[in-house]
Amino acid sequence: MTVHSYENGYRALGRQLLPLPIEWMPDGWFRVPPGTRTDAPLPMPIPGTHQQPALDPSDNFISSELGLQWAFWQEFDPARFTTGNGALILQARGDSLANTSVLTTPVGGHAYTVEVDVEAAPGCATGLLLFYSPEHSTGIQLDDEGIGVRLANGYVPSRVHKGATRATLRVVNDDQEVDFYYRVPGEPWRRAEESAEIAGMNHNVLGGFLDVRPAVFATGTGQATLRGFRYWPTVNVPS
Repeated sequence: MTVHSYENGYRALGRQLLPLPIEWMPDGWFRVPPGTRTDAPLPMPIPGTHQQPALDPSDNFISSELGLQWAFWQEFDPARFTTGNGALILQARGDSLANTSVLTTPVGGHAYTVEVDVEAAPGCATGLLLFYSPEHSTGIQLDDEGIGVRLANGYVPSRVHKGATRATLRVVNDDQEVDFYYRVPGEPWRRAEESAEIAGMNHNVLGGFLDVRPAVFATGTGQATLRGFRYWPTVNVPS
């Protein structure tokens, strides 16, 4: 017996499938025990057990095969990427998120931090997103114009470090309040001026029955090289 539900206050995590307890009756049929409510806590099926943490999607891209934590948005094109020796090389496609396929990984949780080292060839835009759909995503990106925060409508209001071709990007999601950090080689971490709020990225507002997921992308021409994707299940502000 299962039900679909949203976690109260965290609809951006998407619909979740919840199992209900059942009990077997003398006639061989089962039923949900009387008094069981879907909006109330349920006892653990096995006393003394605890919920296990979600899969850690961190990836050092050592394997020659793409990890099972990754999924392309609405397609899988093995010709677009190679992985191994510590790098994921992603061929650019399209000129925006509307006509490309980003690479996503589900993480869940109320607060988490993700980070990746990105390097862009001339003409390529790449970056680290919190992705709901091509029309509704936010993140920090690197392209020919520099480093900038991508707002939910796709607009990048300002750029820093013009001419940079490589940077480490970090996104910190603290209870749906999101900050963006970046570091170019040889320089300290910096916090971007812009921030975001993602509670409204959910089906009740935008439709689609989707969830917000960390993602990487490559648009334009050429390719992006991604290294050291890291995930923390907590807020991890760089020092």
